Amino acid sequence: MTGYASDTILVGNFSLDAEIKSVNSKSFDLKIYLPEYMTFMENDIRQLVSKQIARGSIVLKIKAKHNDEASSNFTLNNEVLNTAIDEIKTIEQKCDGKNIQLSPFTVLDFFSVKGVWEENKISQTDTVELKSVMLDKLPELIKKFIETRRIEGQGLQAILVEKLSSIMEFIKEIDKILPDRSRHLKKNFKTALDKVINEQNQVDENRLEQEIALLVIKQDIQEELDRLKVHIVSMQDLVNSSKVVGKKLDFLSQELNREVNTICSKSQYSDLTKLGIEMKTLVRSEETRLNSSHQIISYAVFCL
Repeated sequence: MTGYASDTILVGNFSLDAEIKSVNSKSFDLKIYLPEYMTFMENDIRQLVSKQIARGSIVLKIKAKHNDEASSNFTLNNEVLNTAIDEIKTIEQKCDGKNIQLSPFTVLDFFSVKGVWEENKISQTDTVELKSVMLDKLPELIKKFIETRRIEGQGLQAILVEKLSSIMEFIKEIDKILPDRSRHLKKNFKTALDKVINEQNQVDENRLEQEIALLVIKQDIQEELDRLKVHIVSMQDLVNSSKVVGKKLDFLSQELNREVNTICSKSQYSDLTKLGIEMKTLVRSEETRLNSSHQIISYAVFCL
């Protein structure tokens, strides 16, 4: 389930721009991006997030900036800069001795050297305050994030309920045409049987009865229809459940697809085949939607 939330948190002279977002995933995966001086609180943040979010590929980013315009977030490290300049001079001398042409170095080249342009370190007092405020405000951000997932979950729930009802209507239509299908199959079977009897001088009646019994069993779809009805009722209950039931729904969706495939393979009747194909299209679209959401729960905590 996708979700997104962002907020700006003020801590003393600092502004923290926090952003949390997620994409669909069957498991829980959390990536946290923090300024270097805030990495010490990563474990606390991870525990806080994992307690409230059960599933999804989550990305939490926090960027910090100093609100004092007179100050700078970065400082030039003269020691590292001087070392870089000396090393560059050494490289130039070696290249001159071997007639190797070098492009002129610019100021930007020095800034690309790691450590030349350093992010300012903050005081111990500031770090303690940052952690305290961050852990206090982060639950509010997570709450907003969960709300966006809940809203999407409600929309998804309505769609699934509608599709399940449509599949049940198709089953009712199939029930109505079963008598006509039975007459159609009997007619075709009688025609085929008469042809066999006319072509054969002797017919083994016992073998014939066995074959008739096998054909009746193979053509019967009542068991598949009964299982479809049970699966749909179970899915309707799960969609309105207050628990995380994504895996159960995923399994039942596969069972629906299996039963519909069996009905289509046994059809031998155009009207039934047509209904079966339409029902299969609905089941496949529902299975795809479930695979993208991975968890369905109640309205109150939908896709938490």
